[in-house]
Amino acid sequence: MPTYKNVTSSRQNLNGKVVEPGQVVHTTSYHNENEVKLLKIDDAPYHNPILLSDVIMHKGEIKIPEIDNLGNRVVKYAIHFFVEKGRITIRYNNVKNDPPLYLYEQAKWNVRCYDRTINSIIVDANESFILNIIIEKI
Repeated sequence: MPTYKNVTSSRQNLNGKVVEPGQVVHTTSYHNENEVKLLKIDDAPYHNPILLSDVIMHKGEIKIPEIDNLGNRVVKYAIHFFVEKGRITIRYNNVKNDPPLYLYEQAKWNVRCYDRTINSIIVDANESFILNIIIEKI
């Protein structure tokens, strides 16, 4: 997600968006500076779809981030689980949300949320466990 600046004295068109002289814009892709006549001034802000990446070894609640690293509200996201050790119980949003999702050792599970239906993940187990979790913006 590079940052470009219009260093010309005329308006430029970048993917249908007008960029005024002197204006700085953040884009989602790189552009050929000879075609667009905008100067790339920085590679940042960097694109990173990962909202959370963690190894969980204790019971508790994991909050789904509401804001990404660029300050945008997170609405669509995917949750990826991998149980390295043990057996765990997953509930979404509330401890009373039954039936739970049971995951056993070496289990992999993915959940896609296209609107903000899951705000937290409640992890429970009767034994020691290692749960790898990745939450990514989609």
